[in-house]
Amino acid sequence: MSKIIKYITPLFLIVLFLFLRFYNLNSSFFFFNDLGRDMLVLNEWQQSGKPPLLGPQTSALPVNQSAFYFYLLYPGYLISQGHPFSSLYTLALFYIAIFILGIYLLRKNKTLLPLALISFFLIAIHPQYIIQSTKFVWNPSFVTPFIIISLISFYYLQTKYSLKHLIIFSLSLATAISFSYSITPLLIAYFLYWLIFSRKKIFYYISSFLSSLFIINLPTIFFELRHHFLLTTSLFTKNAPTQSGLDFSSKILNLSFHLFSTNIYILDQILFFLSLILCFFLTIKNRHHPKNLQFISTFLYLSLVLITLIIPVNVQAHYIFAFSSLIFVIIATLTSRLRFILILFFTVIYLQPSRLDKYFTPASRTLSQMEKCFTDFCHDFTEPTFVSVQSSFHPFHNGPEHRYLLKRNGCQIKNIETENGQAKYMSVILDNGNFDSKTNYYELELFGKYKEIKTYDCQPNFKIKVLLHL
Repeated sequence: MSKIIKYITPLFLIVLFLFLRFYNLNSSFFFFNDLGRDMLVLNEWQQSGKPPLLGPQTSALPVNQSAFYFYLLYPGYLISQGHPFSSLYTLALFYIAIFILGIYLLRKNKTLLPLALISFFLIAIHPQYIIQSTKFVWNPSFVTPFIIISLISFYYLQTKYSLKHLIIFSLSLATAISFSYSITPLLIAYFLYWLIFSRKKIFYYISSFLSSLFIINLPTIFFELRHHFLLTTSLFTKNAPTQSGLDFSSKILNLSFHLFSTNIYILDQILFFLSLILCFFLTIKNRHHPKNLQFISTFLYLSLVLITLIIPVNVQAHYIFAFSSLIFVIIATLTSRLRFILILFFTVIYLQPSRLDKYFTPASRTLSQMEKCFTDFCHDFTEPTFVSVQSSFHPFHNGPEHRYLLKRNGCQIKNIETENGQAKYMSVILDNGNFDSKTNYYELELFGKYKEIKTYDCQPNFKIKVLLHL
């Protein structure tokens, strides 16, 4: 019986993970900005044969993530022949592969095997992991497995120092940060731990981490050398986007809301403050044993919260993965009774029927609706065209998702910023928006004088208006 449970439990978790993400995906997936940008980059790579040297640009600073982000997505893109779901499949397979590898490597470790099972279960049911991986996707986030791997390998380093675990720790943490610079405060938290508890080995940690960071960002370094350090100089010449919500109360509200995601603001805040109290208590309790996993994870969590409240960067939904990773590990280190209570609580909160119904509710425009519209449009309209977007939903983007699907369905799409003059037409996508003469990215201003010649009514909230340059 124990062997049956041993194999059924991971299988059940994988099935639950896949069901919550992929059931009814054709209608519940909202294909928009960031994922469309990724698909355009992968499409350009396929057409040119030249891999990108830069990853996506960050929203807080004019710098780019590691190009390894795109290298991870590219095989799935090729296998699926450019289907917009390819990145979602890649992300899911990555999480499942790391989970299977983890339970295999930790199968004889009675302390860490529950950590792998509990972490994957909480990842499977956590609302932000579901929403941001298949429903409303920003950058597909691969960072949680890397953070947990870095934490486990760091724990091993504290019990028995070895070069193997140092390399795994450094590469995991460097990859997580290079895939999302929102993880940088976690590095600072690690640095505080090194200063206080591991000063004798701090040189090895820092040198190993910097070496790993160098390797993961080699394409970026090559880009900088080729383009005379363009990214570096832009840090001093370009202003970072204006941010709001930098005060303590806004940060706490946003962090608690996204981190615990109960859909009840006051409950989210109560859970956040209870997590601080619990971690403070556990840190004090384990103060004489700073090398155990519980102390390391609670110390990092408290440090991470403090650093996040201090630095002048707001808290967004896709910035919470360092916090959630630590929370999952902390829960796994608790006593069996408390662990059971917390897991049961989050199960009831996250798997209630109303929450599940929301996951599977059709998007305001589904992928199939978009593709039908663009298939009909590209069949009827065969001239080269520029593209702009007017959207009440997301007014500050230039519609890479629409440009990608138009290209995928046979339209001749030109970029007005780099190919101005190579098309006489502008196709304006009205994505739940109304047409006027203003666009946030100045496409109409670059296009010049025009007249409206035709409108394609795909559905009430999705239309294409074609303009002719005069």
